[in-house]
Amino acid sequence: MPDLNAAIHELRNALGDYLEGGRQEGVFHVQIGGPGSVPALSGLDLPELHLDLLPERPSEEQRSTLLTLGYVPEGESYLHPAGWRLVLPDHSSGWRAEQQALRALLLEDSDAASRYRQVFLAEGRQRADEALKAGATAHHARIVGFAPAQFAAQLLTPLDAPWMFAGGVALDLHLNRITRPHDDLDVAVARDAQPQLLELFSDWKLDAPDEGMYQPWTAPLEPPLHQIHARHPALPDVLMLDLLLTDLSAGLWHYRRDPRVTLPLEQARLCSPDGWPYLAPQAALLFKAAATDRKVRGKDARDFERVRPTLDGQALKWLRGALELLDPEHEWLERLH
Repeated sequence: MPDLNAAIHELRNALGDYLEGGRQEGVFHVQIGGPGSVPALSGLDLPELHLDLLPERPSEEQRSTLLTLGYVPEGESYLHPAGWRLVLPDHSSGWRAEQQALRALLLEDSDAASRYRQVFLAEGRQRADEALKAGATAHHARIVGFAPAQFAAQLLTPLDAPWMFAGGVALDLHLNRITRPHDDLDVAVARDAQPQLLELFSDWKLDAPDEGMYQPWTAPLEPPLHQIHARHPALPDVLMLDLLLTDLSAGLWHYRRDPRVTLPLEQARLCSPDGWPYLAPQAALLFKAAATDRKVRGKDARDFERVRPTLDGQALKWLRGALELLDPEHEWLERLH
């Protein structure tokens, strides 16, 4: 197999490392993937590098850099003559995390690798990925499960302010099962807890996204800035914690995108069987319903389909009312009666 770690290093050097901060473009993340990177499937397909690049659509300068490095365009991906494929995933699809979970299954389970080979040879890569998707998710749930949430909960327990898991992990906690792998772990935290966060995360790499670039987070953020990306080598199986500064004042959860939408904190902040706080599903789904300037992402649509049947009448009514206020033509409204 080609030296993919050297190729990763070369990409970071040539395209720039976004995580170093102070830049609006560069490599956000890159990982080894694809069935060709699994020894039991060698020769079935080329190994791959899955590259999260900013901006999501490569600029002309970035394309030129890839060509200089020897990458040859092949549809939406690139081939390298030394024997691997470069794939630029859709950031909103969840594909990168799904591929990571699939590779983990294929590396560990020889029977799964054998089945993958059979489907691949008979029906191609896409069908093989689909055929093993459920198995990969189940394997991920067994091997990883809620370990990232447990790690974060132990860290945040001393926090003397409200916090709760948000995003897709909140929905998994609501369902009490892992439904899909996650790229990161969203945590909503009271905005006025920032001084305590600085202490709790003193040995983490902390960055604040601001106008498309990272700046080291060293001081309290003021609205509209609301994100702190926290990374630590010991954080298991996700790229980072996405700390989301949230207005939790006056006993209310305030929807960040529109202050007219609120929910009493005792209704917005629920607890899992393990005692971990999480954002109520109707509020988590409101974020996933998308801002008015973009469509619902594929993974968020699937989350909605899984969670909607579990919402009680009060939650359905609240979500319907919020969407009617924010986007009266939203595609989910007809499903919320």
